[in-house]
Parts: sequence; structure tokens; C-alpha cells
Amino acid sequence: MIVSSATTSRYQATVDIQATSTVKAAQKSEEAVSGAKKADVDTFVKSTEASAAETETKKLSANDIQKYQEQREQSFTKMLNDIISNQANAGKKAELAKKGLTKDFFSDLVVTPEQQLAAQQAIGEDGEWGVNAVAGRIMDMCVALSGGDASKIEELRAAVDKGFKEAMGQWGSSLPSICSQTHDEINKRFDYWKQNGSLDGYQYQKAETE
Repeated sequence: MIVSSATTSRYQATVDIQATSTVKAAQKSEEAVSGAKKADVDTFVKSTEASAAETETKKLSANDIQKYQEQREQSFTKMLNDIISNQANAGKKAELAKKGLTKDFFSDLVVTPEQQLAAQQAIGEDGEWGVNAVAGRIMDMCVALSGGDASKIEELRAAVDKGFKEAMGQWGSSLPSICSQTHDEINKRFDYWKQNGSLDGYQYQKAETE
């Protein structure tokens, strides 16, 4: 897999614009900060808007920059949790389908056969919530947050590990196997990035256990 600059810029702009907006609101009142709009991981942001966000951040004080950085990290955590939770939900539905069940008694999840079929397709090799797709989105976010700085890899790896642990806590049980496979794939990409200085040239290989 090769992380495209366009995709990375999209995540960078999404996080930067939300963070900048939050800081500007904080300058007016703390109440505005608490009501700041949440980032949408799939929001498309034009490059001109990203440039405007960068220009705005240059005008911030040291205190504002700190708030800006905190908001970027919060946005990253929120996006990460949403992605893992969505994949876990699809994975759980697919697991129920394999067992011939329509209800998970541990999470009170009830699904129809149609939903189970859709979930199986979603976590497939080419699906929206498959290992390759989810690992790619999370790594795009990591590259965007770090600006491509390989020295941030272990910090980002720890943040991702924490995200998976928190997701597991929210489910009250172990995450579906698709999530564990994705976590392993993300660590492979971190290792490749650390060894090569970037993710350029990385090729996804389906695990035998999938």
C-alpha cells in the first residue's frame, strides 16, 4: 500500500481545521470550546482550506498553540475510536452469521440476516471495514498527525494501542478477530515506516488467519 499525499492531506486538513476553529472559539470563551463541532473522519477538505488553517495557526499564542495541539490529539482519538468501533460492530455481526445466530447476549446486539450479509461483505478483503481498508485509514491519520515525522512512530503506536484497549473496554469483552488482525497489520506498517522512513512502497499481504 502507498499512502497518497492527497489522502494524507485530507486527514491533516480535517484535524487542523477543527483544531484551529476550537482554539479561535477558546479565545472568545471556554463555553465555545466545549461546544466545538466534532471532526468527521470522512469530511473532504479542499487544499485551499487547509492552507487557510495553517495560516491561522501561525497567528496563535503559545497557549493557543498548546490548545491547538491538544485538540488535534483529541480529534485523532475520536476518529480512531469511531473507526475501531465501526469495524468491531461489523465484525460482530459477521461472527454471529457464522454461528447462525441473530443475537449477541453479551452486547445485546440483534441483527437481521440482511445485516449479517452486509457485515460479512464489509469486513471482506475489499470491504470498507476490512483489515486493509481500516489499517490504511488509521495509518493515514497517523502520518497526517505526525507530518510524516518518523520520530513520532512509537508515540503514535502507543496511542493506537490505547485506542484498541479502550474499544475493548467499551465492548465489555474481546473485540472481534477482524480488529485483532487489523491491529497486527497496523503494527506491521509502523515497523515498515520505522525501517524505511515512510510508508512509500508498502504492500498489504492478506494474513493466512483471515
